[in-house]
Amino acid sequence: MIMKKTCYVQCLTVLMTALLIMGVAAAPAAASMREVNVAVLMDSIGDLSYNDGIVREVFRFAEEYRNSQEVDLNVKVFEINENAGDMKIALEAACNEGDLILIATHLAPPILEPAAAHFSDKRFILIDAEATGRNIYSAMFKPSEAAFLCGALAAQMSQTSVVGIVIGMDLPALHDFTVGYILGARAVDPDCVIIVSTVGNFHDEERGYELAARQFERGVDVCFSVAGGAGLGSIRAAHDFGHYAIGVDVDQTEVVDPELRDTIITSCLKNFEALISVTLDNYLAGTLNFGESRRLGLKEGAVGIARNRNYLSMTPQNVRDVIDDLEEKIRAGSIQVQSAFEMTQAEIEELIRSARRGPVN
Repeated sequence: MIMKKTCYVQCLTVLMTALLIMGVAAAPAAASMREVNVAVLMDSIGDLSYNDGIVREVFRFAEEYRNSQEVDLNVKVFEINENAGDMKIALEAACNEGDLILIATHLAPPILEPAAAHFSDKRFILIDAEATGRNIYSAMFKPSEAAFLCGALAAQMSQTSVVGIVIGMDLPALHDFTVGYILGARAVDPDCVIIVSTVGNFHDEERGYELAARQFERGVDVCFSVAGGAGLGSIRAAHDFGHYAIGVDVDQTEVVDPELRDTIITSCLKNFEALISVTLDNYLAGTLNFGESRRLGLKEGAVGIARNRNYLSMTPQNVRDVIDDLEEKIRAGSIQVQSAFEMTQAEIEELIRSARRGPVN
């Protein structure tokens, strides 16, 4: 089932209030304003993480731009289920209504390229994936760099030298977190064991809980949750087992249930403003180079970790000093964090196997 939303009115604390968003989507444009229709195509909203972060930023940008520029951005969000059939139908509907189609779903790449060729007068921005086409721009984060810091933090905070990560699906964008996390943990503790589990989707909280619980039973005492809505189950498991969790995409201490907040020592952040708003601004200015792709990381301020109250109060100063030093070296280029996008599937699988086996020889 496809749900088309002309405004985002879900009652989620992570997003703008309903009245504010309705104002952005529905307010009439002044006569002198140029109208631009933006269709946002994405997986289900309500994950308190990646999807919500994108929607919040698009509406924030639209409101800000409308108030300061002579452009009225009309935003429509198209939610899809996790199947290619919905993706095709929703993409065609988005193309019929939008001048610019912003896409943030793992289903997009194989479907987008022929669609973009057919709708040659439209422009497409693909988030966190890559596709080829003269009217497609691929904008991607470098989560491996921030995940490297999370791995280094987890390994230092662990009392067992066994840490875990729960991802939503076997996708390059999520494997990038896994690769960075493993490399970061091993950078500070070569003997650290890293256990990787995969939910198979982004919405099954019960499965996310179950996989994290299994990790804790195997000695994990810090779990990195990279599974959207399913990852909320992993965070709850960390709470119930009395262990640490690391959130993802947004500062999840701000959006989870209050009793779970003190379980999360930090979150692996994606700065949606640095990637999405800059990309949209360049599009509206006519300077976005369609047919190209770009990846942004720590140096550009597009990724990072949450240095919030929990981080400052729950992690010792010497641990934070190590994290600060590693981040500075990544920014300066003296540490090059390998990316899953630069690896074959076989290389990723071998890295995961070696991390599970234990000490490096």
